[in-house]
Amino acid sequence: MDNKQITNPSSGIRKSRYTCLKDQQCSLNMRIRLAMQIHDTRVCEDLEKELQEVTEQIDIL
Repeated sequence: MDNKQITNPSSGIRKSRYTCLKDQQCSLNMRIRLAMQIHDTRVCEDLEKELQEVTEQIDIL
């Protein structure tokens, strides 16, 4: 069996999780910008808290 076929499955899961979190981070940034454009401070604050949580999860990875 070729060594290239044997991979660490947790590495793939970690990459998938990272990609998902980065996509979520990008989406939240866009939603924050939209909330700022319509001057909705409550929504903007909620989204910034959620963004902070996602950023912390990315830092852990």
